[in-house]
Amino acid sequence: MTIDKIGGLGPQYEPRKSNPVKKSEPTEAKDNIFISDVARQKATEVKLQAEIKGIVGNLKSGGDDQERIEKLKEVKAKLKNGDYDNLSQEVLNKIADNISETLLG
Repeated sequence: MTIDKIGGLGPQYEPRKSNPVKKSEPTEAKDNIFISDVARQKATEVKLQAEIKGIVGNLKSGGDDQERIEKLKEVKAKLKNGDYDNLSQEVLNKIADNISETLLG
């Protein structure tokens, strides 16, 4: 027994031709950051406050520097005059105690 072909099944049953998918070119992702004017102003204020604190700290320590300079001048003058050539036993003991305390803790 043989079966003859009657005809096509119809257009809806025909194999479809596939269209190739086009590859898109990779795009670089770009991030955007927006800093508001208020945030910029706040950042500027914080920087200025830090600078002011530094300046005030330098001014406060400036008086200490003057005292140190004066004390150094006095010590240099005493060294030049020979005041430290003959130290008493009491002064030598105190110096030795300070050195040992510094080194030994």
